Amino acid sequence: MLVYFQTKQNDILEYKNILDKNNVVIDKTNKMFLDLILNILNYLATENPELLDDLCEYNIMTMHEQFEEVLESKAINEKAQSILLTFFLRIAKEIDVKKQKIEQEDLNKLYTLMTSKKFRYPSYINTQKNFALEKMPENIKRMLYFK
Repeated sequence: MLVYFQTKQNDILEYKNILDKNNVVIDKTNKMFLDLILNILNYLATENPELLDDLCEYNIMTMHEQFEEVLESKAINEKAQSILLTFFLRIAKEIDVKKQKIEQEDLNKLYTLMTSKKFRYPSYINTQKNFALEKMPENIKRMLYFK
């Protein structure tokens, strides 16, 4: 198992605080997603890091660079938030595959919202959403099989 979140939790919390203080909310939908992002960042910064490493192993291996780039650059723009939403959706799907239930409330809500037909997303998010829902489950199962 990878050791990842223990070394990143302080950076995640620092970024969460920056995003919380410097965000620009333009409408209710934007505010709803921002609140979910902030709550999930808080969860990732405070949950048992070994548990997170286990639950998020596939996404740590495949998307950690994009996540770290957002944290390190302290970017709060639309692209950064899109990357976070994508990373969190993928984490939620990985948990769903591994546990058959997304227990963390904010990840579950994000997953439910993003898999509904209610919202339209930029092409980057749509592509990643389709990958997370269609291809990623088999990749995770294969990874677990070969462990």
